[in-house]
Amino acid sequence: MNGFAIGGIVFLAIVVIILGLFAYSYTQLGVNLSKVEFQSIDWEPISWETLLRVGLNTLSGNWFNAAFDLIHGINLNLIFGLSNNGLLPVYIPDLHYDVLINDVPIGYGDSEINTMINPGETKEIISFQNIQKNRMAPAAISIINADGVMNVKVKGTAYFQLFAWKMPIPFESIKQISIYDEVRNKINAEIQKNLAEQNPKSLTCGNGTHIENGKCIPDSIMEGVAGIFDEIKKQIDDLLK
Repeated sequence: MNGFAIGGIVFLAIVVIILGLFAYSYTQLGVNLSKVEFQSIDWEPISWETLLRVGLNTLSGNWFNAAFDLIHGINLNLIFGLSNNGLLPVYIPDLHYDVLINDVPIGYGDSEINTMINPGETKEIISFQNIQKNRMAPAAISIINADGVMNVKVKGTAYFQLFAWKMPIPFESIKQISIYDEVRNKINAEIQKNLAEQNPKSLTCGNGTHIENGKCIPDSIMEGVAGIFDEIKKQIDDLLK
């Protein structure tokens, strides 16, 4: 066998080894949604009128439904785990995904990652997700019926780059969070604030009247509102026992 043939065999063997390493490394790449962190809620303006509406619903046993209407948006941190259990380092430029809440599509997200993952390494990537109220509307009933429990499903594609090849890796993960306590605490805080502000002995404008948003309101009405706020707080506290 001449040197040219031997060289060809060696070259072919190297190509086969590289392709084998490539194929093996591709099968060892993984993406999963390791955690969903609740960050905050963006609230609509809250006045004593809106709290009164929540209070009336509270007395009928439906306070969370009314309180949910005060939400403008929900902010989440989606924490992805990207792993490379192969034998070659890979570069990850970005990932793209759809977000579903209680199986209802509510938005789309993407994250520029631009990171290298070495063999045997796993990295966590945090992607911020803001979910606006208008996008939550289709899922609102299921969230309310579940008392604020949200099953967050994320499915999409991460792109791993190995040498000149950009390889799509599909993924799908589900995590569960609850916004019940956050909503309850916000309503309780607003009730406490309004109870203090609605004290009929504070600012007055004339006999038997009270200033509210630049208007004079009879103290008897304000006392009734304060009483309703007291009842709202009691009802919500009772729900937590």
